[in-house]
Amino acid sequence: MVKKEQSTSPELAALREVIVAANALPVLFVGSGMSRRYIGSPDWDGLLEQFASLTNRAISFYRGRADGDRPKIASLIAEKFYDIWFNSDEYAESRESYEAEVEKEADPLKFEIAKSISGLPYIDDPEVKRELEALSRVRAHAIVTTNYDTVFDDNFPDLEVFVGQQDVLFATTQTIGEIYKIHGSVTDPKSMVLTSEDYAEYWERNPYLIAKLLTMLVEHPVMFLGYSLGDAHINRMLSNLIACLTPEQIDVLNDRLIFVRRPEHGETGALARSSMTVGQHTLSIREFVCTDYQALYGTLGELPQQFPVKLLRQLRESVYELTFSAEPSGRVHVLPMDDDANPDEIEVVVGIGTLERLGERGYRAFTRADLCRDMLAGAKDHNPNRLLHDLLPRLFRSAKFVPIYYPLLATGRIGTDNNVTDTEGLPANARALISGTTKLRPYRMLGLAERRAQTFRELLAEDRMVALDFGLVCSYEVEDVVALRDFLTTAIGDAESVETMAAKLSCKYDRLVYGPDFEGDRKEMYKALGVDSSWIAKCQRH
Repeated sequence: MVKKEQSTSPELAALREVIVAANALPVLFVGSGMSRRYIGSPDWDGLLEQFASLTNRAISFYRGRADGDRPKIASLIAEKFYDIWFNSDEYAESRESYEAEVEKEADPLKFEIAKSISGLPYIDDPEVKRELEALSRVRAHAIVTTNYDTVFDDNFPDLEVFVGQQDVLFATTQTIGEIYKIHGSVTDPKSMVLTSEDYAEYWERNPYLIAKLLTMLVEHPVMFLGYSLGDAHINRMLSNLIACLTPEQIDVLNDRLIFVRRPEHGETGALARSSMTVGQHTLSIREFVCTDYQALYGTLGELPQQFPVKLLRQLRESVYELTFSAEPSGRVHVLPMDDDANPDEIEVVVGIGTLERLGERGYRAFTRADLCRDMLAGAKDHNPNRLLHDLLPRLFRSAKFVPIYYPLLATGRIGTDNNVTDTEGLPANARALISGTTKLRPYRMLGLAERRAQTFRELLAEDRMVALDFGLVCSYEVEDVVALRDFLTTAIGDAESVETMAAKLSCKYDRLVYGPDFEGDRKEMYKALGVDSSWIAKCQRH
C-alpha cells in the first residue's frame, strides 16, 4: 500500500492536478528503461553487444562497419548469425521449433532475442515487487510501448494486446483499454522491429499509425516512462504527430506531454516545465523527476474513473458493431436495475440485459468468451449461416486468437481427417490461425523441449501459470484434454472477455477436440468429454 505522505507529496499532488484537469486518464508511453528496472533486460546497445558476441565478433567490428547506425548494426549481425544458427548444434532446439518459419535473414536472430528476453525473470527485490503491485492498479486509458517484453502485458491482463504496427493499423481497435506494442513482441518474434530493413518499413507506415491513434494522443495526457527527452525515436514520432495538428492542437499538446525520469546528481522530486525541439517546433512539455515509482503508481491508481477501461472498451466495441451491422428494427427497453421483468423476453440494444441467445441480434452480442464457453460445452444449437457470416468476421476483426475449428465444424467445413476443407470467405486472421501463420506459441521460450515432453496434468500440478503458458506445446492424452477442458471452464467462468493467454489455450483445445492436433483415440476422448461424436460425424464433410 502506498503511504499517504508519499501519495500527497507536493510534486505528486501537482502531477495529479495536471492529469485531472485534462478530464481524461493518461496514455502511458513505455520505453526500455522500465524493462531494465523490472526484468534487467539490456538496452539496445547492450542487446546488440550480447548477440554480436555469438558471431565471434566484438560489437566494435559491426559498429564501425555501420558507422554507428544501430539498425544497420543489427542487420550486419543478423547476416553473420544466419549461417551460424542453421549449422551450429547449439541452436538445434531452436531450429526444431522455428526453422519452418524462417522467411527473412533476420528471423533466426529475432528468434534468439525473443528466447533470451522471454526467459528473463522479474528482479527478486522487495521494492520491485511493491512497485509492480502498485503498477498493476494504475488507471490508464491505454498503453503504447516500443518494448519487446511482456512486463506490461503481464501487469495489465484486462487490456487487449495488439502486436506490431501492422496489427494496430489493420485491426479494429477501440483506442481504449488496449496495449499497442508498436515494435513487436517476443510472443511473435518476426514482428520485432530490429534491423534497418524493419525500421525502413516501420517509419514508412508510422504516419498512418499516428493518424489512427491521433485522437487518443491529443485528448489525453501522454506520460512517457522509460524514455529520455533526447530519445530520437520519440522525437521522430512526435514530429509525425505534430504534422497532423493545427496550431491550436499543438498548444493543447504542450499541456499534455509529461516525461517521467529518475533524479540525477542529488535532485529531489519535482514537476517542472521543460522544452524539447521537435522539427521546427519547440514544445513546452512537463518533466516529472520521480524519486518513488511506487508512490507515482499509487497516485495514478487513485485517479478519478467512472468506469473501468475494460468495460468502456467492451461498450465501445458493442456500439461500434451495432452501428455498422444492425438494421434499425426491434424495440429498445429502458429498465431499472431491480426490474422484475423476464430478461429472456427482452431484446436490449444498449443497456444492461440479455439478448436472444442465437437469433440475429443474439449473434451481434455474442463474444469470444461466449464462443469459448460453447466450444467447451460442445453446444450444438448454432446457426451455421450466422456463425460464418456474422460472428466469425466480427470476432476476428479485433482478435487473432478465436476458436475456429469448432465453428467451422458446425458449418460443414471440417473433413473426416479433422482438417479445414474450405477457407473461402473467412477473415484474414482466421485463415492465418488455420494455416499456422499465427502461432500458438508460449510467452516463455526457455526449456521448450522439456515442456513438450510433459503432459498438461503435470504442468497443472506444477503451477497454474505454467499450465496456462506451456499448455500450448505439451503432450496430451485423453485425461489431459479433460483436464484442459475443466481448467479453461474455470478460468473463463462467466467473464465477459477472455484474457489473451486463456484465448490462446482455448484455441489449443479447439485444435485438439475439433481439429487435427489430438493423436490418441478420438472416440475415447469424445466419450470422456461427453462430446456427441454422432453430431461431429454428421457435421464433417465426407
